[in-house]
Amino acid sequence: MILNRVPTALGLFSLIGLCTAPAAEPASSDQMLVWCGLDYSKVRMIGTADFRQPEYIFPDMLLAWNGLFMKEMLPELESMAKPVASDLKAVTDLNAKAGPSQIEREDGTREEKVKPTHITEAAIASAVRAYELKHDRGLGLVFIMDRLVKAQETGCMHVVFFDVATRKVLLSERVCGNAGGIGFRNYWFRPVKETVRKLPKMYRPIKSKPKG
Repeated sequence: MILNRVPTALGLFSLIGLCTAPAAEPASSDQMLVWCGLDYSKVRMIGTADFRQPEYIFPDMLLAWNGLFMKEMLPELESMAKPVASDLKAVTDLNAKAGPSQIEREDGTREEKVKPTHITEAAIASAVRAYELKHDRGLGLVFIMDRLVKAQETGCMHVVFFDVATRKVLLSERVCGNAGGIGFRNYWFRPVKETVRKLPKMYRPIKSKPKG
């Protein structure tokens, strides 16, 4: 699949602007949902028929996918929870360190390439503790991207809700969705969109959980 080149500078400036936009509600609100981004620092991109232009994937596409979430999916979060804030700098900095070594040029069955995960619950808890966030209260939400598997046209990620103040993970659930669409960016963003549609069922019980 041929990549649509993303203007890095423009994408970066746009994303930084979104990251630093002031929240509509006080940042100290315990009820605030804080979107922390798509974390690709641990992702594996698996397949012989895709991921052939790593120079355009890292960091351009990681920025593009996060920017697309802010444009298209943040309104979905705002319809689910109020207030909603964004705090993407930690994930943006981590994504900048991702690179071609995370591409695996091999194919396999769904059992071999989709079903397993290399990301442990301990690794998720450690990642959440390490995020440097500007908000000190609220309910954090991050998608820790697991794998993009071309042969099965599937993207998997860990949906993680956590208490921003204590960094306690309140829910971690692995979700896989179908890839599809025109162009590399849209094709691999579709699993994220499918996952967002599943968020309300995860969010409702989490909202009422004790965070201590």
